[in-house]
Amino acid sequence: MAKKRRYHSFKVRRENQKLKKQMAEKTFPHQEFDEYWKKHSEEMKRAVYDAFLDVLANEKLFLLTKGPYGKEQKQELSQSNVGRFCSYVPKKFNALMLHEMAPDISKTIYGVILNCDNMPLVDFTFAIDEKTATWVIMKYLREKKRDNELIEYVRSRLNEMVVYEQISQNPKYVKAAGRIRKSMEAKMLLYQNIQTSTPNDYTTLFPLARQMKRHFILHIGPTNSGKTYQAMQQLMEAESGIYLAPLRLLAYEQYEKMNTEGCPCSMITGEERIIMPGSFHQSSTIEMMNLAEEWDMAVIDEAQMVADSQRGGSWTAAILGLRAKTIHVCASPDAERILTRMIKSCKDTVEVVYHERKTPLKMDEEAENFVFPDDVKKGDALVVFSRKDVHSVAAELQDSGIKCSIVYGSLPYDVRHREAGKFADGTTDVVVATDAIGMGMNLPIRRVVFLQTVKFDGVRERPLTVSEVKQIAGRAGRYGIYDVGYVGAYYDYDIIEKLLGYKAPPVSKAMINIPEEFLEKDGKISTILELWNQIPAADYYDKGDINEKIRVARALEEIEDDREVIRKFIRIPANPDNKDTFDVYTSFYRNLVYGEEVPLEETMSEFDGSFINPADKGALQILETSSAVYDFLYAFTRLFGSEDDLYPILEVKRQISEKIFEILDRQKLSMKSCKQCGKKLKWSYKYNVCQECYRKGKVKGKSGHSFPLQQ
Repeated sequence: MAKKRRYHSFKVRRENQKLKKQMAEKTFPHQEFDEYWKKHSEEMKRAVYDAFLDVLANEKLFLLTKGPYGKEQKQELSQSNVGRFCSYVPKKFNALMLHEMAPDISKTIYGVILNCDNMPLVDFTFAIDEKTATWVIMKYLREKKRDNELIEYVRSRLNEMVVYEQISQNPKYVKAAGRIRKSMEAKMLLYQNIQTSTPNDYTTLFPLARQMKRHFILHIGPTNSGKTYQAMQQLMEAESGIYLAPLRLLAYEQYEKMNTEGCPCSMITGEERIIMPGSFHQSSTIEMMNLAEEWDMAVIDEAQMVADSQRGGSWTAAILGLRAKTIHVCASPDAERILTRMIKSCKDTVEVVYHERKTPLKMDEEAENFVFPDDVKKGDALVVFSRKDVHSVAAELQDSGIKCSIVYGSLPYDVRHREAGKFADGTTDVVVATDAIGMGMNLPIRRVVFLQTVKFDGVRERPLTVSEVKQIAGRAGRYGIYDVGYVGAYYDYDIIEKLLGYKAPPVSKAMINIPEEFLEKDGKISTILELWNQIPAADYYDKGDINEKIRVARALEEIEDDREVIRKFIRIPANPDNKDTFDVYTSFYRNLVYGEEVPLEETMSEFDGSFINPADKGALQILETSSAVYDFLYAFTRLFGSEDDLYPILEVKRQISEKIFEILDRQKLSMKSCKQCGKKLKWSYKYNVCQECYRKGKVKGKSGHSFPLQQ
């Protein structure tokens, strides 16, 4: 009976609390809170930040570590892990960490409101108990996503030095903090040096451009509106000019076009230099621009890329620092505001030319229930987001007798160019591509069909954004070939339709790269890059994602900390996750800093794909790896080697591309198949064994135990 009474009492209390919360939600002054947030959100953010610092300075602290079998476990701060903690907190800071380390943060927010000058809010907090009022306030912050603003405020102000300063004051960890005092003091000096060298006005980082009076012409419009065409026509009429592209393929297209139309043009990309005698025009990838050179005119293509976390800093540098009297900038409508703002901050003049789409774009209602491959038609572009899926889709089409071209990032650019050409001249009926086709590729596409609506962006899998859908879908309906461009989807037709109809939100941030001269400061290159990342960006700028570059710098420093060589070496693109290519990258660095001869000929021989038999299984992947290694060899030789070695490298690269052409021309890519019985599998099938083999128990480990299907 006593147990029953206790349960009844608990149930009554719970119901009362529920009613109290419901009443509190009804009486919460939403409008007054919104007004208060507009005027005083900075106070609340600062209070949350200060409260978190108090936790670091006074409370017991724990580091989350991986225990046995990968299970996360808490480990209290000690002399052995205090350094890791200082770097861990700023990098991993999120809402969960804030609430775990500072569970009373909601009371801090309640206290700020209790002492504010907004009487309806104060009356609300006095009218009900603290627990209920806090619950209502925190729920409203989450609903309005303002809790994200609080988290971002704290995250943007945390860095390794801030965390260390607080821990060194914490009476529980004074001794532990003392162990890394010298290294942290050196970092603090370097941080202060970088901080004082970083201007609030980023335009001053480009003094040569500030000496000029530049005039910008912004070409604003959707895809297929003739922005780039109009800008390029004017570029060819200028005495000298440069075209800056987001892709090697586009740089090559404009290089070919200008030379064909009687305007001598050279091409410079990270992987190739073609110098045309007597040329005063140049076509380049944007990362290869030289801000010391001066031009009469320039064209910056796809300038909405200023917001790209990986590469956006190059577009920002071009807008702020390119030395040309007239600069044409081609961009989508969502970038107009921020580009105009950046140009005006340079005290340069700007005019805006608006472009309308040449052909209408509409959803293909007949393809609402798209069936693959039955509903594939001539002129379709089928879009997926990985090399593996491009191959699987193309192989299934070829198996059904449909000829197709393929386009994705890791193909050599001359192969991509030829594959695009086969689709353009009708040799193939369909193109299967990643979102690479959204970046200015002019193909005679009648209909774009999204076979996937989720992509991996290097960090996580996420749904496509409005801008991405518009950019890719906009390639349908090539002007002069089709009267209408159509868009379809394999699934999520309704989602694509909605995203296509939405207006893309304005670009709010432009990425900024670390100035080259900062890498000349005393200290490890990886440390300088890390500290640059920790300094809050000014105004409407943000720091580009340089985590991969930091990883590369650390890997090189572990071999030998030669700052001068590392500073040059990290200009060469590298992927630390690709073992084959990164092993070559690090071995060449090792030879260089140890004064040994680099094994150029041996490496060329090892990765010479010109002897690969195109009919061999896995030949395409081997050749793509060979091409990537030769891209590195070319970039390395340009920086550190002899000009005489460049031609043999380019010649083998050409032969590798020819082998890839041969494989793709055969139209016999291998379909995905069951690893147990070899049965052909659909491209969209998630697992590497068929259902039959799984049901029959053929999927076994060494011990004979059955395992679940693997993706």
